[in-house]
Amino acid sequence: MAINIFNFLVCFSIASFVISSNARRVLDSKNVDGNNGGSNFTHVCDPSRFSDLGLDVSTFGFCDSKLSYDDRAKDLVDRMTLAEKVRQLGNSAKGVPRLGLPKYEWWSEALHGVSNVGPGTYFDDLIPGATSFPTVILTTAAFNESLWKQIGQAVSTEARAMYNLGRAGLTYWSPNVNVVRDPRWGRATETPGEDPYVVGVYASNYVRGLQDVKGTENATDLNSRPLKVSSCCKHYAAYDVDNWLGVDRYHFDARVTEQDMAETFLKPFEMCIKDGDVSSVMCSYNRVNGIPTCADPKLLKETIRGDWDLHGYIVSDCDSLEVMVNGHKWLGDTKEDAAAQALKAG
Repeated sequence: MAINIFNFLVCFSIASFVISSNARRVLDSKNVDGNNGGSNFTHVCDPSRFSDLGLDVSTFGFCDSKLSYDDRAKDLVDRMTLAEKVRQLGNSAKGVPRLGLPKYEWWSEALHGVSNVGPGTYFDDLIPGATSFPTVILTTAAFNESLWKQIGQAVSTEARAMYNLGRAGLTYWSPNVNVVRDPRWGRATETPGEDPYVVGVYASNYVRGLQDVKGTENATDLNSRPLKVSSCCKHYAAYDVDNWLGVDRYHFDARVTEQDMAETFLKPFEMCIKDGDVSSVMCSYNRVNGIPTCADPKLLKETIRGDWDLHGYIVSDCDSLEVMVNGHKWLGDTKEDAAAQALKAG
């Protein structure tokens, strides 16, 4: 489906969280328990919510459940100014108050349990923590696909519970599916290990556990199927060959043969998308054969969106666009240039 990046990101947020059967909800400040007893929420398109904002919900087509997902998403995007679209592109989306679109924090983590690393999730007296399952490389050593999926299901259930209490979002930038090439690599314990196939099988099962809503696992329209939470496979690609000899992730250029790229570094991501139907992929800081991954149309537009048919969005790693400018000195770009290149790349 041909769609520009502004439209795509907004369409995804609406289709996944605002107008699905698991409709996105927002905090109703009038019904907050002052004793940390939790929060009451209302659906984004609840008529009373729009009324409180001085808006008439019946005039907004994106809230009309009788329309198709595509029509509703298009209706919202068509109403937004360019500046309003741009303000949705960071991890802290600002929302559009005049349209009743609330702000949203996209960044949450759930590598082996809901984590408070990302600003979209936090713990307090009401929810002091979440279940922490064993590290990924240890769990993978069980070679138990059903276990990997069940862990994902448990993690997403806790995530939804925290979301219902206003302590978490619905978008999780996990799992890490980089292939370990050297056991001394500092992030090895986050990953499923050294075998590209095993990494891919783990990824697809964990993602299915996180995302699948019972009864919709075999949905034919993958662009509009409901998600329990949204998962993200990272870091794409060849991110896992940096080391301690001056080859760091903010500056290095991974020189990889076409065969090694296809058989090792890309295979887990391909499986994550094709078998797991992951709803997001994160491009990495590094360059691959001279080009920053977040600005490479072959890696993003041609491969992820074209060859693998991603039903979701591509997100850059934290400050990856700034790294393109200050780390890689890419083409002498300004930050605005880097952002434009990333958007055009996919």
